[in-house]
Amino acid sequence: MYGSVQHSGRRTRVVGLVTAAAITVGAGYVFATGMKLDINPLDESKMEMVILTPPEPPPPVEEIKPVEVPEVDVAPAAPELVAPDIPFEIEVPPVIVAPVAEPVPIPDPIPATPAPTVGTDRVSPRLQAGQKPAYPSASLRANEQGTTHLEVCVSSAGRVTSVSVAKSSGFQRLDDAAAKWIRGERFAPGKIGGVAQSMCGHDVFYQWSVSDAK
Repeated sequence: MYGSVQHSGRRTRVVGLVTAAAITVGAGYVFATGMKLDINPLDESKMEMVILTPPEPPPPVEEIKPVEVPEVDVAPAAPELVAPDIPFEIEVPPVIVAPVAEPVPIPDPIPATPAPTVGTDRVSPRLQAGQKPAYPSASLRANEQGTTHLEVCVSSAGRVTSVSVAKSSGFQRLDDAAAKWIRGERFAPGKIGGVAQSMCGHDVFYQWSVSDAK
């Protein structure tokens, strides 16, 4: 029994040594490999320096000023007007009793004065004395003469209001001179029943004579 145990321990020791040697070799390889991996890349790698240029800043943005909105004064709403209840009283005017006036006596009417009785007698206008008409010099040189018949209207004041030639003397210059003369003359107005009246159609005759003019 002892012999077997001893033999078995030897083999175990050998196996242990082999295993330890293998572990040692593996650890060395791993260590060597690890060092190679850590050192060689540092030696073989190349370092490059790149200068990075910062990007240009964006253009400035214009500042947008806020728009000032004017304040609007909003008038407050007017209060609702409520009419007060006012009692209406109808005043009855007092009754005024006036005293009865005494009757005023009415005088007797004055009799109207009777209008004067107007007669029917007619008096024609009458030419008052005055100057003769001027003889036209051209008619004198031409020995023009004749009678001019005029019809005139005379107012109640004795003034001539219109003149017309009813019959010519045969010469226009003599007729015009006669009409001009009669317009400036005065008349005694015509009368009807003693009252002066305006009358028309009164006849006036004037005879032109060269011998009277010389």
